[in-house]
Amino acid sequence: MPAIFSLLGSGGWIPTARRETTCALLSLPEALFIFDAGTGLSRLLEEKLRPELRAGREIHLFLSHYHLDHVAGLAYLPGILKGRTVCLHPPAAEITGADPVEILGALVRKPFNPTSLADMPVEIKIEPLGEGRHEIAGVEIQARRQIHPDPSAAWRAADLMVFATDTAADEETAAFARGARLLVHEAWIDGKEENDPATEHIAREAYIAHTSARQAAALAAKAEVGQLVLCHLSPLRSDAYHSQMLLAAQESFPATRIMEDGEALEL
Repeated sequence: MPAIFSLLGSGGWIPTARRETTCALLSLPEALFIFDAGTGLSRLLEEKLRPELRAGREIHLFLSHYHLDHVAGLAYLPGILKGRTVCLHPPAAEITGADPVEILGALVRKPFNPTSLADMPVEIKIEPLGEGRHEIAGVEIQARRQIHPDPSAAWRAADLMVFATDTAADEETAAFARGARLLVHEAWIDGKEENDPATEHIAREAYIAHTSARQAAALAAKAEVGQLVLCHLSPLRSDAYHSQMLLAAQESFPATRIMEDGEALEL
């Protein structure tokens, strides 16, 4: 059985009818790896994706960081994974500077949620991961700290895929992703803005925490990955703008694509 990548939430910040917030799946024979728990996690209720929840496979959920658009789906776990065991892998304190157990306990509790993580009808095992290499369900998982005001983590699953969102453009990402079959990287703006005095401020403000499509494509080319998928798209931008982003990225890295929510590809 091949590895299958599915993008359940391709947007950032605000969910829209077309794009839920960030959530991705890597489906393996013995395990299901989920990357971020944005509102896109709700798409696992869709009929075509229900088979991914078949019994007998370990379920591991990796969080890049704790911004609400990346963790809102934690509240959905009782409706999606009732009776199952979920190993939740937040970035360790050495990455974020904060105790992940304490943060998750504060995020999912009354009066913000009907139950706490511990009281959900889902067995939650919290296993923070620091920078470096780990073995999860027989797969080598690597983590690294990224450039973001609230530090985030990038994840790599063997040579299959690298998940890097909510990060400024970082040359170390290219080294981290080198040779991977797929790089899933955020693209908050096109990048053309930096060349126009009238819009340069947009790029300057974005680059504090985020990456342009052109920067992501340059990193993918340097890393010699197989494919690049742009994610964490801005809900404030039009479809036409996103199409232009894609064309701009493809000039540097032709194997770039923007996926629709629920779309899958074989790795």
